[in-house]
Amino acid sequence: MRSRHSFYRYFLILEVLIIWLLPLGYEYPLITSGSALFLAGYSLATIRKTTMIKKGVQLLYLLGSLVFIVELLWFLSDLGLPGFISHGFLFTQAPSFGLIRFFLWFLFFGILLLRLIKSLMREPFVTNSVVMGAGAGYLLLGFIGGVLLNTLYSFQPSAFIGLPDNPTAVLNVASFGFLTTLGSSVVNDDVVLGQVGALTITLAGQLYVAILIALVLGKYHHRRGG
Repeated sequence: MRSRHSFYRYFLILEVLIIWLLPLGYEYPLITSGSALFLAGYSLATIRKTTMIKKGVQLLYLLGSLVFIVELLWFLSDLGLPGFISHGFLFTQAPSFGLIRFFLWFLFFGILLLRLIKSLMREPFVTNSVVMGAGAGYLLLGFIGGVLLNTLYSFQPSAFIGLPDNPTAVLNVASFGFLTTLGSSVVNDDVVLGQVGALTITLAGQLYVAILIALVLGKYHHRRGG
């Protein structure tokens, strides 16, 4: 339990630090890609500490390894190594690569998030560490949403407006804006695809909050009934 609660705290701290670094990604895209690589690597290295559920760990290791490889390719591309993968289906700037990246992120971090929620539901007490674990899961939705928006941009750039040449950091910030219902001005109101992406992130955030509220109230009533 102690190692699991430590993971809750450290994972939340790591996510907050990455969010604070996002503004630097406007000028230095390498920071954004490096942060994504570190997040993937840290999540992969701490899978067994994520939850008390042991079933399906091998699948998570496989998906996490694939996510780490994809993020490493993206990082090497931002380093300016075009000879690594310079063209074709897996070119890092190609829509196909973005789609693969989002698919892997959605599977790995989505399953990780579900396991985290199940683990939080099994915690005997709602402690500060458990609350931080719930917060970490909420912010994880924002990172997944950032990958979603970047993928949509690779397919239809006209769905967004006012973006720099490298929009990764801006779209990541926009994802957290949609997640927290603050919104963002980067979505083109005349293109449905961008609006659907923003709505998906907002709905996911509200659903997550509703689940947490049900979790806390359920524990409260269970204790009173016991």
